[in-house]
Amino acid sequence: MALSETTQNAKPSVSVVVLAFNEEHNLEATVASLQRAVKGKFPEYEIVIVNDGSKDYTAKVAETLAEQDSHLRVIHNPRNMGCGFTFLRGVDAASYEYAWLIPGDGEITADSMETIANHIGTADMVIPYMLNFHIRPLSRRIVSWGYTALLNMLFAKRLRYYNGPCVVRSELIKKAPTVNSRGFTFMAPILLQLIKRKHTYVEVGIMVQPRYYGRPSVSSLWNILSAVKTVSWLFWDINILQRLR
Repeated sequence: MALSETTQNAKPSVSVVVLAFNEEHNLEATVASLQRAVKGKFPEYEIVIVNDGSKDYTAKVAETLAEQDSHLRVIHNPRNMGCGFTFLRGVDAASYEYAWLIPGDGEITADSMETIANHIGTADMVIPYMLNFHIRPLSRRIVSWGYTALLNMLFAKRLRYYNGPCVVRSELIKKAPTVNSRGFTFMAPILLQLIKRKHTYVEVGIMVQPRYYGRPSVSSLWNILSAVKTVSWLFWDINILQRLR
C-alpha cells in the first residue's frame, strides 16, 4: 500500500523487545542473532529483554548479557504475566521510534532477523509471515491457520499472519487499544486497529527453525480460549462499537 511521508525518512531508531519465559538455553543465541541484525544498520538501537517470571536461569543469562553490551537492558516481571502484558511492558520502557517484537526461543533465523531489519522504516508496521510454515506441528498449524482465516473473514483483511515478530512505531502501540492476552493473540488487536486507522504496513516473508530447547504451547486450551476472547472483543469493538460512535 502507499507509504506516508513519515515513512520515507532515513533509518529510524529501534527498540527490540525480547520476550523470555524459561529460555535459559535459547536466549543467548537469540540475542547474538539480533546484534548481528541491528549493528551498523540503525543510528540508535537497544535490546530490551523482558524476563516473564521465568523459573529457570533466564534472569541470570539476561543480566550477564546486559553486562557485556551497553545496548542491552533487562526488565523482570515478578511472576509470569503472559505475552501481551510482557510485550507492552517492554514497549512502555522502549526509548526509540520503532518497537520490534522478538521471542527469545530462537525460532526466528538470523537471516530472517536481517530481512525484517532491512524493512524497518519503510512503513508504520512490518508484518512478517512464515514461508516454511510446514515445519510447525500439525496442531499448531491448524490453530494458527484457523485464527488467521477467521480474523481475515471477520474484518475483511488479507493478512498472511498476525502472530509474527512484528515491528510497529512505538507511539502507535502506546495509543492503540489492546487486549491483555496471556496467549499468542495480543498482536492482532494492535495490527487491526492501526490498519483501520490507515497506518501503512508491509508484509515480509521469513523463515523459522525448530526450537533447540523447550516446547511452545500455542495449541493449549488456555491459548485457544484466549483467542476466542480476543476475536470476540475485536469484533465488538471494530465492527459494532466504533460504527455507533
